[in-house]
Amino acid sequence: MIEVEFRRPAASGYEAVGVLRVEDDGSYRVSGDIGVDLEEVTIMDRSAPGGRLALADDPVAWARKARRAFRTGYLVPVVVADTSPAASAPIVEG
Repeated sequence: MIEVEFRRPAASGYEAVGVLRVEDDGSYRVSGDIGVDLEEVTIMDRSAPGGRLALADDPVAWARKARRAFRTGYLVPVVVADTSPAASAPIVEG
């Protein structure tokens, strides 16, 4: 299971506005008001077909690489839990 918390700037730092939870079987659920449809967000990934990775293509990989898709300070993904198989595998930047 992987949980990615999405945070936005607030007066006292950052506040959580939503969570993406990906189960080990690849099913996922988004809760909260992130303000963006995560299924529409692709991440540049040279190992993915066409060089782009969508959430529906590989939810576990997408969750681990979500910080690549959100490079502004307005929405910050933070992996708060990762117990999925190969959780200790390094993320290769590409």
